[in-house]
Amino acid sequence: MATKTIVFSPFTRLEGDLQVKVDIEDGHIVRSFASGTLFRGFEAMLRGRNPLDAIVITCRVCGQCGLTHSAASAGAIRALIGAQVPQNAHIASNVMLAIEAVISHLTHFYLSFAPDLAEPPYDEPAAKRFLPPAGSSFARALREREEILGVLGLFAGKWPNSLAIQPGGTTRPVSASEIRRAQGLLSEYTKFIEQQVLGCELDGWLALRSAVDLDRWMGEGSSSAGDMGVFTALSLKHGLDKIGRWPARFISSGGWLGPAGETLMKPGFHDGDVREFNPARIVEHVKHSWYDPCEGGLHPFDGETDPAPERDEAYSWAKAPRYTGQPAEAGPLARMVNDRDPLIMDLLKKHGPSVFVREIARLHETMRLLKQIGVWLNDVDPEEPFYQETPQAVSGFGVGLVEAPRGILGHWIRVEEGKVQNYQIITPTGWNLSPRDSDDRPGPLEEALVGAPVPDPDRPAAMSHIVKSFDPCLFCTVH
Repeated sequence: MATKTIVFSPFTRLEGDLQVKVDIEDGHIVRSFASGTLFRGFEAMLRGRNPLDAIVITCRVCGQCGLTHSAASAGAIRALIGAQVPQNAHIASNVMLAIEAVISHLTHFYLSFAPDLAEPPYDEPAAKRFLPPAGSSFARALREREEILGVLGLFAGKWPNSLAIQPGGTTRPVSASEIRRAQGLLSEYTKFIEQQVLGCELDGWLALRSAVDLDRWMGEGSSSAGDMGVFTALSLKHGLDKIGRWPARFISSGGWLGPAGETLMKPGFHDGDVREFNPARIVEHVKHSWYDPCEGGLHPFDGETDPAPERDEAYSWAKAPRYTGQPAEAGPLARMVNDRDPLIMDLLKKHGPSVFVREIARLHETMRLLKQIGVWLNDVDPEEPFYQETPQAVSGFGVGLVEAPRGILGHWIRVEEGKVQNYQIITPTGWNLSPRDSDDRPGPLEEALVGAPVPDPDRPAAMSHIVKSFDPCLFCTVH
């Protein structure tokens, strides 16, 4: 059987430069290779600097999730010096990170994923709804961002590239009147979600517990006319529940820390069973990455990021992170699975780790976070501190783990005599779009693409859906 090799570069409507090479036989992908093609070198920039510079520099790794990089960097420094922060700082940080996730999830859906639903073979109503820039849902989603960005501005001062999150807490205390203002803006944004995205009240969606509940919800009131209902109907009609599957393993650190170290969602590693999450089990491989080679994988504290663009075996500037030696998927679906969310677990059982389930998990998490932001706003005490002074970092190691919109994000720092000696970052897209590792095992996207139909290489619709369902950010990945 003849094999046809096609290279798609760059993939459109993604953050950063992605190249995907696929081998096609009998109209289906049999092998794929995902490549991050642009090296940036943030880790090399940090060597020899004051540890606090890492917060300023790494918040610019990504223009859409800079706060999560700030939080991970501040967390790594905080762990190194053994500092604690006030309760208000935990709440304020969580509000900021949750809003950043909400913005990212809906920006991804309306600007990256849904526009593909406005093209053939999809139905005309979807085209009118999702077609950029004039589609009714597309245009309104962009306008309504102002409300939720207003809440973020009250806590972060500015966005992106905010420096509000520091090792000692958050640097912008909010007053009682600002909290009331934030609650009003959140309420207005929630109305948009209920009217356009859900077609029902937020609590009505959050009450769904199973695939049967979702089917019933689709037949009730105006639910099927909302964007969630339209997306669900199109997905099931056109087989988005049949593509994008892989032998899924899911990794999550839980995210959104509380004062006692608790997390909003349960951390874990899921490979059919839920197992504990331990960051000591993370290593990175570079056999197929353009960096100086090493045997096997290295833990990030020992990691190196020295470019070697001449290496023949390599095909990506991304490294290959592995947990207990296994590739793992990060992101909203991974968080929902490890948290045992009943709706997503039942959909996963019925439809597998498909494009449909991956996307609906992202939208479902958006609804959960919106509800939780309201809880956190009620918990802020404007009379209590948001920040406390911390000592300078002199020598030691620290790791900061947060859940970025796209999944687990880790910053590892080693400091000697007050200067950064090594700094390593593992991003969510580093997990999802990793190249092959030292044992030539492909990354999650590379496996998820296998079996996808490509009847017309000029219009690889299924391939596009699969790639975008992981919401890749190559800017972060090649840091």
